[in-house]
Amino acid sequence: MRVAEIRRETADAVTLLLEDGAPFDFRAGQYFTLCVEIDGETVRRAYSASSMPGDTRLALTIKRVTGGRCSSHVNERVHVGDALEIIGPSGTFAVSVDPSTRRELVLVAGGSGITPIVSIARTVLAHEPGSRVVLLYGNRGAQDIIFAEALEQLRCEHGERLQVRHVLQHPPEDWAGGRGLLDEATLRGELDRIAPSSAAHYFVCGPEPMLLGARRTLEALGVEAHRIHEERFSPPRRSPASKRTARRRLPMLVEQSGQRIGATEVAPGKTLLEAGLDAGLPMPFSCAMGNCGECRVKLRSGEVELDEPNSLTAEERGQRYVLACVARPLTATTVEIEEEDVE
Repeated sequence: MRVAEIRRETADAVTLLLEDGAPFDFRAGQYFTLCVEIDGETVRRAYSASSMPGDTRLALTIKRVTGGRCSSHVNERVHVGDALEIIGPSGTFAVSVDPSTRRELVLVAGGSGITPIVSIARTVLAHEPGSRVVLLYGNRGAQDIIFAEALEQLRCEHGERLQVRHVLQHPPEDWAGGRGLLDEATLRGELDRIAPSSAAHYFVCGPEPMLLGARRTLEALGVEAHRIHEERFSPPRRSPASKRTARRRLPMLVEQSGQRIGATEVAPGKTLLEAGLDAGLPMPFSCAMGNCGECRVKLRSGEVELDEPNSLTAEERGQRYVLACVARPLTATTVEIEEEDVE
């Protein structure tokens, strides 16, 4: 895709507007995997679309994080006219719209978790005239609010159908919105204030502590599980043990239907997915951060350590499945790619 425009949203966040000559087909809330070359290495990261499905430009909004190779690269070194490779769309944190639907959505976002949330808000408001949206958005300060002007414009366009409530940790003196962390107590107070209907659906995206707090709050309020939708945008964390043991290159064999299809070595600090893709092996993947499960392979032999948290279920773990994108070998390994996963 060609970078047609770059918008500076905050000091640490930019929106890339990408074109390829046709409208982009996806569901509001889904993400795309951006593949960029950084210092001779392909780095893959998942970023949610902040635009609406059907737009001729795909908007990916990327906030720089401390130590983030890809987010820093995009914020500092990507320019208009550059060509970028993307994969997708992917993800189930999404909505499909129906003009005849009348529903209430409560959208809860923290920091850069606003990116899929704003796509959902824009899409529902544009295509479902009978639906209502409430947005609760937490940030450190007013200068950190991504899409501040766009959200105000949306509110003006849609009137009572959209309610926007900002919550700031460090608000200015004349601040009229919410104050403090968007934690359990604050969220409970905000929900008491807006009084959502008993049929409202909740979409939550933000840092892990906010997600956990929101789930506890909603469960305490009696919100059924099918009405709570979550998206974790922060990558899983490496365990200290993996840093101690990844000291030498380790062999990896890749099989399919019992037949060897390739072999490589995994360098210290690399995941099985990174090593396989670098060697040109047909490793399935999408988000590359442990969320979607597309890179699931069966560990036939060897031992790995998984970055946590990730989307593997207890049953999958018991059957020796691993997610290649967050699996770092402790010994030589053999993995099997399931037949239907090979593209």
